[in-house]
Amino acid sequence: MVDISLQTAADEAAIEILMDGAFGAARHSRSVWTLRVLPPVADLSLVLRDGGAILASLRFWEVQLGSQIVLLLGPLAVQPELRGQGYGRKIVADGLARARAINKWPLVLVSGEPEYYPKFGFEPALPYQLDWPGFIEPERLQILELQAGALASLVPPLRVRAKVE
Repeated sequence: MVDISLQTAADEAAIEILMDGAFGAARHSRSVWTLRVLPPVADLSLVLRDGGAILASLRFWEVQLGSQIVLLLGPLAVQPELRGQGYGRKIVADGLARARAINKWPLVLVSGEPEYYPKFGFEPALPYQLDWPGFIEPERLQILELQAGALASLVPPLRVRAKVE
């Protein structure tokens, strides 16, 4: 039976193997990784399992957008042979529902496939003139409002940077 639960320390090795299979070992060289300085948000670090096997993984990170703290979705990884079977959609929907329930963050950003994330309500971030740290294909950067009015309150340009404590 497929279920979604919080990641544990015991899941770490399996998640790394999953992410290597999904993104390759060079994934840490992408500009999005410069934003992932602190640990991911524990209450939003999820795995989708079938029995004991991890089929998908999702994490969220806190980042700075202008003067506010927002979420950065990703990485989302699904076992390569299981892509297209709805596991990614299931874990992303669950993660966004949890983020909304916590009600701490006004927005969530994603650097992802432009045709995948709009089904969850993401829209292109280009009109908001976000200053991303490093290269990103403009169509990949997308934004989603978690709290009503959060997008309307943005005053561009806004710098995206790693949250540091």
